[in-house]
Amino acid sequence: MDEVTDQTPDAEAGEERLPMPQHRRLPWWQRKGPSGLVFAIVILVLLAATATAFTDVADVLPDVGKDQQGEDPWVDRLGVEKVGIFQIAHIPDCAAAPVVRIELWDEESNPYWQVKGPPTPMATFAVGATPEGWEVVEPYREPPADAILRLVVVRSVKGVAGVRYQVEDLRTGLVVLGVPPSAFELEDFQTGEFCDAGADDGSTTTTTVAGG
Repeated sequence: MDEVTDQTPDAEAGEERLPMPQHRRLPWWQRKGPSGLVFAIVILVLLAATATAFTDVADVLPDVGKDQQGEDPWVDRLGVEKVGIFQIAHIPDCAAAPVVRIELWDEESNPYWQVKGPPTPMATFAVGATPEGWEVVEPYREPPADAILRLVVVRSVKGVAGVRYQVEDLRTGLVVLGVPPSAFELEDFQTGEFCDAGADDGSTTTTTVAGG
């Protein structure tokens, strides 16, 4: 018969045992849940930034530039008439096209007034007055009395038409454009050739504007 020994399970329990390995908690960026959430947030932020940038770019005016006096790049011109306390802008027949934006700038293209709206045919508009159904982008603020102003309209076709003028040069019953100014009878201006070459073809009657 085999000899009975004292090496029983209870005896083995007395032997030194190695500690059980502890479960180490991974950093959050190595865990699937938190890292996936952060990745989703980053993607959403990038999408939002892209959408905002696209909207801003789509809403920008064609670049008219900050040129020296008399060197504006538009080729179709506007005229401005004084009617009481109002400044009435006239778009000649040759420049007629649906308008989607109107802006009044200083010489450095900083806005005094900006409005935009759906394509709208118009031959005249009051400077500072928002056309019906349009949106104000920059509320009108009164320019300095001696400021050289740049009034532009952006059309759905044909691009930009514009004019440089000073308020002190405006006259009742005459359409004024340019610095120094030239003035035209309303009918002569409306039907004159103020497009493509940026000047009339000689068939209109020009009036020299004097002070007063």
